Amino acid sequence: MAAVANQTFSFSKLSRSIRVNPLTPPAAIQSGGGRKLEVCGGAAARSRFVSPIRAMEASGEAKHANGAANRSLFDSAAGDCGGKKTVEVGTVGSSTNIAWHKCSVEKCDREEMLNQKGCVIWITGLSGSGKSTVACALSHALYARGKLSYVLDGDNCRHGLNRDLSFKAEDRSENIRRIGEVAKLFADAGVICIASLISPFRKERDACRDLLPEGDFIEVYMDVPLQVCETRDPKGLYKLARAGKIKGFTGVDDPYEPPLNSEIVLQQSEEICHSPAVLAEQVISYLEIKGYLES
Repeated sequence: MAAVANQTFSFSKLSRSIRVNPLTPPAAIQSGGGRKLEVCGGAAARSRFVSPIRAMEASGEAKHANGAANRSLFDSAAGDCGGKKTVEVGTVGSSTNIAWHKCSVEKCDREEMLNQKGCVIWITGLSGSGKSTVACALSHALYARGKLSYVLDGDNCRHGLNRDLSFKAEDRSENIRRIGEVAKLFADAGVICIASLISPFRKERDACRDLLPEGDFIEVYMDVPLQVCETRDPKGLYKLARAGKIKGFTGVDDPYEPPLNSEIVLQQSEEICHSPAVLAEQVISYLEIKGYLES
């Protein structure tokens, strides 16, 4: 363990815990086995498990590890101690008296660190068209290239974030809105976010597109005929819908509005059936051409 400003930190993977007084000279710090550990970055403190901890100077200032030009971690807090600071508040939707708090680390900083550009890849199509399968294949292909992505699957999100929503029209709309907002946050974090859900209506998909800067919403249309999707029927939902046991099922008794100007169209048919990996590579090619796989 190491203490900095009366805070205790844990050195994982060491054979015994260590307590360190921040005022103790580095040479006086001993591990349980008699081995010296220098908190201020000495070679003896370095291990393959834990990066060295540099104690803060007596002035109380600590510099950003990424070299953010002499900016103190405590600048904003110190600025509030001397007097009042006026914050402009407003109303957004039903939320009143709220303010947007800007952080000094922005999207471009995170993108530079990750060596990629954050965006949303929105995969839409009928049930059984292969949205989730292609989303996972795409995530795997990006991972193999050292790129950070995250899949927001429609069913998966209903296990937690949207577990309070039904499949009524208004709840399906809210399901898409929430996933769109979460996808926006992932993109702002510099992550390539892959959202895969039916999202049957153009208006709702366009609303999600409008959340992001121009070009950062990439719509992928799984162009697969209904009869092919119904033949696949991986969850048996078409059979239930045809039997009248499920009402409002997209493609059976509820409409699906195909995209008119999607960035990518992945076509499948009874005669043409590419593997998920091949389809994922088509999306990868688009990302490479548009420069999303570099900062």
